[in-house]
Amino acid sequence: MFSFIWWIIGFYWVSAGGQELTHDAPQLYWLCIVFLAFDVFFVVFCVALACVIGIAVCCCLPCIIAILYAVADQEGASEEDICQLPKYKFRMIEDSEKFDEISGPFSGIMTECGSDPPVEHALSAEDAECCICLSPYEDGAELRELPCNHHFHCGCIDKWLQINATCPLCKFNIIKGNNRREEV
Repeated sequence: MFSFIWWIIGFYWVSAGGQELTHDAPQLYWLCIVFLAFDVFFVVFCVALACVIGIAVCCCLPCIIAILYAVADQEGASEEDICQLPKYKFRMIEDSEKFDEISGPFSGIMTECGSDPPVEHALSAEDAECCICLSPYEDGAELRELPCNHHFHCGCIDKWLQINATCPLCKFNIIKGNNRREEV
């Protein structure tokens, strides 16, 4: 602000005083010229510095975002965490098969692997699809069910959970969600 006020007053004083000022007070005249020159260099320096900072922010912003994303709480699940999730085999229901307890248009059944007695879940035609790869479940496909009851191909969800420990549909965190249930 001082520099701006000095620029206006000093420039007016030098231009209005002209030749008379150089004869009456030459040292004051040259001091005024030096300060005006200093103001010009200071303004040029500030503008150049602002441009350099602006260019640096624009060029380095993707790097800064990547570093912040890496530091953020976006950690993947360990192999042990993923293996604790139940695994299922998918079996297509043929039109000729009838189930007494099931009514409606169902596409297949998920049968839990390694459980005795086997736990089965019937899937509707719209639920018999992996929401990660968008492929319908084929007969004999291995599925994994998350604690939030969403299910996916084992290969698809295992890769996803290694990067990000949340359900791709509802964002339920399988690590923090399990810790919360153990504390209750």
